Amino acid sequence: MVLQPLPRPHPQPTHAEVEAIGRMQNAPLRNLHITHTYHVLKVCFAGVLGEVDQSWCGFSTWASKTAGTFIRKEMVAVLERDMLSRAEAVMRGLGVTQARLLGSWGLPSGVATVLSRAMDPVMSAVAHHIAQGNLLVFQELGPLYTAMLVHFTGPGATSPAALERVVAVLKPGPLESGGQDLLIRAVRAYHEALSLTRTKDRAERVLLANALVGYHEQVRLQEPIIGALGAPLKELFLDHLRELLRARGSGMPEPWLVAVFTPLADRLERCWRELMTRELMTMELPDRTLRLGEDIPALSAAADFPPDLMRLEHPELCALLKQLDRTPDDTAGSAARDWGSVKDRMNLIVDLFRSRQQDRVLYQPPFTPAQVEAFQQGRMPGGRL
Repeated sequence: MVLQPLPRPHPQPTHAEVEAIGRMQNAPLRNLHITHTYHVLKVCFAGVLGEVDQSWCGFSTWASKTAGTFIRKEMVAVLERDMLSRAEAVMRGLGVTQARLLGSWGLPSGVATVLSRAMDPVMSAVAHHIAQGNLLVFQELGPLYTAMLVHFTGPGATSPAALERVVAVLKPGPLESGGQDLLIRAVRAYHEALSLTRTKDRAERVLLANALVGYHEQVRLQEPIIGALGAPLKELFLDHLRELLRARGSGMPEPWLVAVFTPLADRLERCWRELMTRELMTMELPDRTLRLGEDIPALSAAADFPPDLMRLEHPELCALLKQLDRTPDDTAGSAARDWGSVKDRMNLIVDLFRSRQQDRVLYQPPFTPAQVEAFQQGRMPGGRL
């Protein structure tokens, strides 16, 4: 079957446009621009690599779109409802001291009120951390993919000079000390893919490049992810509870009140982290929602990966996956156990990249033309984003 060429309704992003997005202060609008720009980059990059194999931008489009739901705080109502439901179960196991302190106001309704007051600042903290991560990655990788589009196109695209012009903007050295060695290796793998004619060889170089970029990205995201998972519900809950009890004139010393309610706050915070981990460990793709605490679905009933990536041959790629993938050549065991662990995230991500690298559905645009027009005019679009 001959595939129809991808439509290219948007011009290739310029370096100045990418930098301007990185300077935007409105985080929800900026996220829409970032997500859309990743989409345009992936479509333009298909003109460089060919349309069979997705670049890293094919996956970052949907990761950024998923991040947008947190940045816009669309999850507040669902998370608040789930937290209140869990809080009721927690409160059934409490002793009578807390109930007496809250008196006729009632323990369930009192805790529900305090919890509701704490949820908005907690979600604001989550949104802040996720927005910072979204921006951090785009500021580093948006310009890099833009540079590759410029230098890896045209008559001299496969020349060593074209490669060195892109590599020259990166800082040598290990990631731990601020270096970009992983990205340098990724750029070299993408560049090598340009001159390969065997589809398997090209697919393996693209997977190598995508995995290296993903690894760099996930290490850089560690601090924002830990920040989002660790939003201070306990601290905010106790602050709002103190305010409430002061207003009610309990007459009890504050240190004693804090000690009495800390076990409840601890249990509520554990519930919150479980819920937050569940929500963060999702990724919206055009055709399904991935639950990242579950194994990546196999490509089909017959195979986990596309034929070009079923049995890997390239030594550098094999070595990298041996380092990152707990279950090589199998999506079973890909589920992330702890989203706060780079190792766990990468174990899942390499299987996601490998299984869906040749999935054309990822080329779908994340927004409608009307939505793109709205946010490019500085307005939040209507409809589901």
